[in-house]
Amino acid sequence: MDPIHHRRRWYYALWSALLVLSAGALALWENPSRTDLASLQVVLTVPGAPGGSRLQAWAGPRKAWPGAAWSGQGAFADLALPASGTATLPLLRVPIARRRWVRDYIPRGTWDLVMLKVVPPSGAPRYYALPVAEDIRVGLLRPRYRLTASIDVSWNNLKVDAGPPNRVP
Repeated sequence: MDPIHHRRRWYYALWSALLVLSAGALALWENPSRTDLASLQVVLTVPGAPGGSRLQAWAGPRKAWPGAAWSGQGAFADLALPASGTATLPLLRVPIARRRWVRDYIPRGTWDLVMLKVVPPSGAPRYYALPVAEDIRVGLLRPRYRLTASIDVSWNNLKVDAGPPNRVP
């Protein structure tokens, strides 16, 4: 009389094969099939901004946003805000990592958040969040096209709290 594990060893082979296949599928799912570069142009108008203010811009994955601890180091733009309050940021090349099979983007490898920080000569800095995840999903932000975002926000409507990434709209 055989022990039961000899009669059912094909179960062990089947489950082992399924485990290896699922691990391989997960690895393929999490690694991008390709990374595209999309172009984003941001024009910011801040009426009522104090004279001598500076505009700093950060772009990256939402989970990588350092929050209020960000000192401006590593900004893709750091420029003086003119007296008119209108500033055009340099063209931003946004990397978009695409999944296999469904062509949705991978948040870990995609820059889906642009944070704008207006630093007055005195006082606390103010922030504006520009999430671009929906623009990527619907196809407005894609390779070979330039998306221009014109933002008109008054100084009083800018947020004083940078907030953690899950509170960013």
